[in-house]
Amino acid sequence: MIETSTSATSTGGSRPGLSIPGRARDIALAAVLGVALALSSGLAPGAGLLQGARADAAPEDWLPEIPLSSELPGEPVASGTLETATGEQFDPGLPVVLWGWPTNDVLASMADGETVQLTPLGKALTSENGAFELRIDDPAAAERLADDDGTVTLEVQGWSDDSLASYSFSTEIDDAGGSVDIATTDELDVVAQRLDATADVPAEIGSVFDKTDVCGATKLASYVDVDTTVGRMYATTGGISSYFSLHAGVDTTLGIGVSVSGKYGSYKQSGTSKVDIGDTFTWGKKALSGGRQFKTDFTYAKYSNWCYPISGGASQKSIYSYSVRPVKWEGGGFYGTEAAPAVGSGNCRPFAPNSMQQRTTSTATATSRGVELTKFVGLNLSSQVGYSAGAVARIYNTTAVQKSLCGTNGVPTSPGRYLARG
Repeated sequence: MIETSTSATSTGGSRPGLSIPGRARDIALAAVLGVALALSSGLAPGAGLLQGARADAAPEDWLPEIPLSSELPGEPVASGTLETATGEQFDPGLPVVLWGWPTNDVLASMADGETVQLTPLGKALTSENGAFELRIDDPAAAERLADDDGTVTLEVQGWSDDSLASYSFSTEIDDAGGSVDIATTDELDVVAQRLDATADVPAEIGSVFDKTDVCGATKLASYVDVDTTVGRMYATTGGISSYFSLHAGVDTTLGIGVSVSGKYGSYKQSGTSKVDIGDTFTWGKKALSGGRQFKTDFTYAKYSNWCYPISGGASQKSIYSYSVRPVKWEGGGFYGTEAAPAVGSGNCRPFAPNSMQQRTTSTATATSRGVELTKFVGLNLSSQVGYSAGAVARIYNTTAVQKSLCGTNGVPTSPGRYLARG
């Protein structure tokens, strides 16, 4: 389990929680999915920082400019427990790093082959049962990575001798190095993910301690026109209409995929990142029958994540994982369809003739496969948007007959989606 800002990632078999700034409570919270990725056991001897030694302790010169989080005061930005891809708890003394990624504007401006350096913001060693806490020693370093509204995208990484644990999240950092006004989601079940060691795993992947303070990401490809569901609504009776709108400034929370090999079909979701909506787009009032998806397009990019090993010299770079991340909203919108879910009568309330209900608060239920990346990497990722002044959902009863208005997760005002029925 990993918690962000009280709780960050999970490597499997555990239950993570995700925290975001209080002012973003009504904005998207994606489903938290952790992942543990097993590294190849067939690496060439001496490929890693410890020249083939077993990864059972961190080297003394590991990120020397950053103090251990256990030596710092204050609440952690991320904490939790780590398990390997096979469900075993991390041994004590294994390294966990908090990386800061550049803003989406920077990532979106990169050409294929260009590189950015990742910023180490915190480090920790696992204790008993694989537990860890990460604190930020230099808040100014995190603030330099923030976008215009103060949001920074962070990635927690932990390494054992056979597994990589990775989880990304977006938050705000205050002047003391802590997250601002945290609100925590309910914990979600996570199943450990494993990548089998095969010949498809690149030989240049180093062993666990092939990680230094010179780490970065190289953009390998852009994936444009990635169809993404940002809202849903349902009607199983006639005379119902829908309306959905995203206004400039609203955030969407989209999934991030991680793989050790970078091969098609090997990616697993490992956290989320927020992407700003730059303009306003409205799906206008339209007759609703069955299930309707409100869809738009985002740009994703694929990166190789690498480090220069201390023992290998500045000319030797080792790739240890790959990731696909959202970098930009492209604009536009269109519709999709899906089956309407079954809801209990306890979720429903009277829907008067010629009436309308509008949602501008609460968080929508995440669409677990709302980001359609299968054709690019073999995996669909989660999407979610919150209802706020910048995101509006309306449902209309245009008839002279009373209907029932239901919520998919409770009464119509509960977080979730609208469903109208006779």
